[in-house]
Amino acid sequence: MGITKEVLKPYVDLVRARIAKNPDNPTWATCDDRWRAVVDHAKGILAEASRGVPGDRNERTAAKAIVRIGADVEPRVVVETVLAMYMMMDLEARRFRSDSAFRTQLVRRVMRLSEVNVAEWHDHQTGRVRRTYRDFTPGASDVISGWLIETLGVVGLHMAKLHRSDIEQAGQAKADFHKALTDLT
Repeated sequence: MGITKEVLKPYVDLVRARIAKNPDNPTWATCDDRWRAVVDHAKGILAEASRGVPGDRNERTAAKAIVRIGADVEPRVVVETVLAMYMMMDLEARRFRSDSAFRTQLVRRVMRLSEVNVAEWHDHQTGRVRRTYRDFTPGASDVISGWLIETLGVVGLHMAKLHRSDIEQAGQAKADFHKALTDLT
């Protein structure tokens, strides 16, 4: 089952809390800049393709999607989403059967921040227009996930490690308190 916006929201909140806890840390601006660099790289790929330079079809498909996301969505929203996915992977690893499953869900969640892969069709039975999300080819999805992981993965892993450390410290403080209570006479 896919990771919905509602399922990811608690992890986005954790990311936002970490950002609020360290608002002056240059990591956040660097993450935003790294995302912008991915968008610029994608624009370069599309520029070469428009000049007739041969290239990989999956890379061009990925570049089109990234450029559109870059135009439609603020960099911080993309950064928060990627970091939240890493937090989820660390705290709820059972949601992802494999690294490949994580990468696929990472791409889906980021791409659904915009209308990049939305298709509409007319349902003749109901007379309504229906919307559906189309997945990218596995090759294009691999390119996008590679760019996201290379750009923001290390920050996501570090944030997950920090959160796990916070959980362990809170657990230790609780255990110490319970120990002190049992030692009361």
